[in-house]
Amino acid sequence: MNKVFIFFKLVWFWLYDRTPLWIVLGFFGLMSLGIVKKSDIATKAKQEELNCRLECIPNSSELFANQCWCYYDNKTLIKVDKRP
Repeated sequence: MNKVFIFFKLVWFWLYDRTPLWIVLGFFGLMSLGIVKKSDIATKAKQEELNCRLECIPNSSELFANQCWCYYDNKTLIKVDKRP
């Protein structure tokens, strides 16, 4: 039983001695997760904008607050759900 405690003590000191390394690795891990999440959000926004443009062909389109609007004429916007 004493050998088990000695082993865990050695492992704990090994981890404790390398604390700055774990902090740096954790920082880079969180940064890479953030970059991946940002990339996913940007891809989703581009996909929504493309879908909006495709819904409004041949007219022009606008994306306001995640809602797609199509130009009916020069001064009129119509929501995609209510298009004729």
